[in-house]
Amino acid sequence: MDGRKRYLVMVIALAAIYYGAAKLGLSLAFETSNITAVWAPTGISLAALVLFGFRLWPGVALGALLANVGTGVGTLTVLGIATGNTLEALAGAYLLVRVVDFRPTLSRVRDVVWLVVLGAFLSTMVSATIGTASLLADGAIESGDLATAWRTWWLGDLGGDLIVAPAIMVAVSQWPYRGAPGRPLEAVGLAVGVAAIAAFTFTRDDPLSFLLLPLPIVAAFRFWQPGAVTATLLTAALAIPLTDDMQGPFAGYPPDDRLLLATVLVGTISVSALILAAVITERHRAEQSMRIVAETLQESLLPGSLPSIPGVQAAVDFRPAGERDIVGGDFYELLEGDDGSIGVAIGDAIGKGAVAAADTALARYTLRAAAVQEGLPSRILGILNDALIRQRQDHPCTVVYARLKRHRTGAIMTVAIGGHPKPLILRADGTVEPIGYPAAPLGVRRDLRLTDHTAQLALGDALFLYTDGLTDAFAPHHVVSPDELAIALRSAGGRSPDEIIAAARGVLAPAANGVGPRDDILLLVVRLDGEPDGASG
Repeated sequence: MDGRKRYLVMVIALAAIYYGAAKLGLSLAFETSNITAVWAPTGISLAALVLFGFRLWPGVALGALLANVGTGVGTLTVLGIATGNTLEALAGAYLLVRVVDFRPTLSRVRDVVWLVVLGAFLSTMVSATIGTASLLADGAIESGDLATAWRTWWLGDLGGDLIVAPAIMVAVSQWPYRGAPGRPLEAVGLAVGVAAIAAFTFTRDDPLSFLLLPLPIVAAFRFWQPGAVTATLLTAALAIPLTDDMQGPFAGYPPDDRLLLATVLVGTISVSALILAAVITERHRAEQSMRIVAETLQESLLPGSLPSIPGVQAAVDFRPAGERDIVGGDFYELLEGDDGSIGVAIGDAIGKGAVAAADTALARYTLRAAAVQEGLPSRILGILNDALIRQRQDHPCTVVYARLKRHRTGAIMTVAIGGHPKPLILRADGTVEPIGYPAAPLGVRRDLRLTDHTAQLALGDALFLYTDGLTDAFAPHHVVSPDELAIALRSAGGRSPDEIIAAARGVLAPAANGVGPRDDILLLVVRLDGEPDGASG
C-alpha cells in the first residue's frame, strides 16, 4: 500500500472509531443532546495525533461532523462543534509533542503530569468553550445554563484524556510489553480482582469508592504502564454503565452529575496508577544505567587480560557481589620488570562505590609506578600507603605484593602484606604453605611497619592469592576456614592455574546454592612452569 492510500485508510479508520465512540457517548447525554459527561473521542483523537502525527486531523473533523449531524442543532452549530473538537485534539497534541517533548510510553513522571495539565485540563477547554458557545448561539442552551453545560463538556472531555488516551498510547508505544516483573497468572488474578471490586463498589449505595484504588496500584507496581491502564479501563467499563443504571455510590445525583463523578473518580485512579508506574520505570532505568556504569567501571579497574610471560602460567577469576550496580574495590596486577622479575599484586579497597573505585585506580597505578622505582615489596607498599593517606584518610586498602626473581630451577619470591590475607604457596607435590608477615591495612597510618618475607619457588610451584571474599562472602552461614582452603588446594598440586582456581571455588559450592556472594571474590594464580629466557644458573 502506497503512502497516500495508507494515509486515507488511517483517516477513515480514525473517523469511524471517533464516530462510534461519539455515538456511544452521546447516548449518555441527558440535559442536552450534544453534551455528555462521558466522551471517549477526546482521548482517541489526542492519542491518534500524538502517535501518528497531526496530519490525521481530518479524521477527527470528519468523525465529529458525522457524530453531531442529526442531533437537533443547525449546520453551523455542527460545524462549530466539529471545529472545537478538532482544534482541541490539535492543541493538545501540539503542546505535548512540540512544547514539552512528551513521550507516549508514559514512562516518565513528567509525561503523566504534562498529559494531565496540557492534555486533560488545558486543551479540553478549547472544545468546551467553542462547543458551548455554538450551542448558545443556536439557542440549544440558555445563557443561565452556560456554566453548567461548559463544566459538563469540559469534565467529560477531561475524562477521555485521562482514561482512554493513556490506554491507547501505552498499547501502541509499549508493545510487546516486556520488562515488568509480573507473570501471566498474576495478571489474570489482578484483572478478576479489579473487575470484582468495581462490580461490588458500583452495585452498592455505600461510599466504598476507596476500595477501587489498591488493585490498580498493585497492577501498576507489577505490570507498570500496561497494568495501570488495563486496570483503569476495567474499572471504567463497570463503573460507568452501573452508574448510568443508577447504581453505586453516586446513584442519588442527577444523571450528568453522577456520570461526571464516576468519570472523575476513574480518571483520578488512572493518574495515580500511571504516576506510580512512571516512578517505578524511572527507577528501573536508573538502576539499569547504574549497573551498566558499574560494570564498565569495574572492568576498567581490572586488567583486560593477563600478560603473556615466558615460563609463567597465570589465571584470574573474579566473581562480583550480588549488587551488580555497585563497584567493588578488588583489584590485581601482574607485571614483568625490565630485569625479568615478576611483580604480582592483589588488593581490596575497603568499601563500595565511587570511593572504592578511586582508591582502586590510585592503588593500581601507584603500584605500577613504584615497581619501576623500587625492588622490595615493603617499599612499594610504603609508597602506596603514603599515596593513599595523601588522597584521603580512613579509607583503608589491603594489599599483597610479591616479587619473583626467576632462575633456572625456580624463583626467589619476596612478599610484603598490608592487612590482606596471606598468600599461599602450592607446591607441585600438593603441599600448601602460607607466606608473609601480617601488617595493618594501608592508608590508615603513616608509620606503618611493613616486613618482607622471602621463600623459594621451584618449577611447578604456584602462588595463590585471594581477597577475603573467598572466605567471608557467604558469612555467617558459611565461612571458609584456612584448613578447608588448604585441603581443596592440595588436590590441585602440580596442576594448571585454571584447575587450581576451580579447586578453590569448590569450597564455595555448599554455600552458594544459587545465592550471590555479599562480597567480591578475586582469585589469582601464578605458576612457574619453565625457565625464563636467558636465565642463568
